[in-house]
This record gives sequence, structure tokens and C-alpha cells, in this order.
Amino acid sequence: MNEEQLFEQINLVRQATLKILESVTEEEADEQPEGFKNTIRWNLGHIYVVQNSLLAKFGGKTIETPSRYIELFAPGTKPADWQGEVPSLDELKQVLQEQPVQLKELLTGQLEDEAAQAFLSLPTVGEILNFTLYHEGVHTGTVKALKEKVAT
Repeated sequence: MNEEQLFEQINLVRQATLKILESVTEEEADEQPEGFKNTIRWNLGHIYVVQNSLLAKFGGKTIETPSRYIELFAPGTKPADWQGEVPSLDELKQVLQEQPVQLKELLTGQLEDEAAQAFLSLPTVGEILNFTLYHEGVHTGTVKALKEKVAT
């Protein structure tokens, strides 16, 4: 897969994620039905944080992620522990919509760069970026299941 195809895939996957959110309300985004570890809002923030974090930590790329997002949405976090304000659905949709554009601007011409640190034995920045598609798909599936449970 060449660089342009990978960035197109990222856009395609992200548009599918965003499409699921079209009728989700703020209240539904925070419901946590029995059997689910997190909420729609958490999964959305987690997709954003993990994509940036994997590329920063393992890819060695300078990618800014607001510290508040890391506090709320990093692996191991959960809504039950949140204190203070959380991003609105509109804010999460906005950062998710902007992220593929920002990643393309930042990473074009660097996907063959050697990863700064091993991650699942993926040797390049592009392979780590490609893995984030799988990660997003898992969490988008969870969002879809949550939406079916909480829809009014």
C-alpha cells in the first residue's frame, strides 16, 4: 500500500466512525450500559488519543495531544474516574475530523521512517499508522454497539 492509499484509508475509516455519531446525543454519549467498560464519549476520545500517542511514542513523531485528553481517554482510564469538564461531542467530532488532515500534513514522506521504539514488532511509522486503523475499527464497533443499546 502506498502512502496516498494509506491516508485515503484513514479518511475512509474516520468518516465511517463519524457517520455513526450523527444521531447520538450528549446524554447517550455518557450512558454506560451493563456489560460495557466505557461510553461512546470515552471510545471517541480514546481513538483520538491512541492514534496520536502511538505515533508520538513509538513512531517518534512530534504530535501534540492535549494533556486533558490523555487524562480522560488514555488506555486504562474510565468515565467513572473523570473529574471536571469533559469535551463535548461536537469538540470530539471536530478533533476527530481534523486529525487525519493533521497526520497527513505531519507524516507525508515519513511513513518509511524507522520507528523510534518497537511496537508489536512494527518497524516503521507507516506500519504503526496502519495499525491504528485496526484499533479504530475495534472501538468504532464498540461505539456502534453502545449506540444500539442507548438509543432512545
